[in-house]
Amino acid sequence: MAKELTRPIAIHLAAAALFATAVHAGDLRVEVRGLPAAASGIVNVALFDKAEGFPKTVLSGQRIAAAPGAVVVVFPDLKPGDYVVSAFLDENGNGQLDTNLLGLPTEKYGFSNDARGAFGPPSFGDARLHVGAEGAAIVVNLR
Repeated sequence: MAKELTRPIAIHLAAAALFATAVHAGDLRVEVRGLPAAASGIVNVALFDKAEGFPKTVLSGQRIAAAPGAVVVVFPDLKPGDYVVSAFLDENGNGQLDTNLLGLPTEKYGFSNDARGAFGPPSFGDARLHVGAEGAAIVVNLR
């Protein structure tokens, strides 16, 4: 009898683990790819909801330990609307995107829609994504 009860519990636990990073209504799941095989440091992921003040005025941010290949963060319970996501690999843990003498980034970074700016960050419009009531899932590729 104990085996009969254990099997359904194990199946439910396996299913819960499988869907642990599934998108729920209003959630934005962000997979940050392009981390090196020997990744170290912290991946900083920022969410913006307004063109005004972009990219300085952050709606929400998350930090997660770097891992080889990719990491995933979820921004839960977002209102339907337009957003931009930025991410960078903070290899030295100083909390900022490091740049060289010319102001060019020396750490890997990326934006939603793989948007790129000519001499700075992309525009809000170029990096914009829509999150509906059902949520969304995107990939940000670090370069």
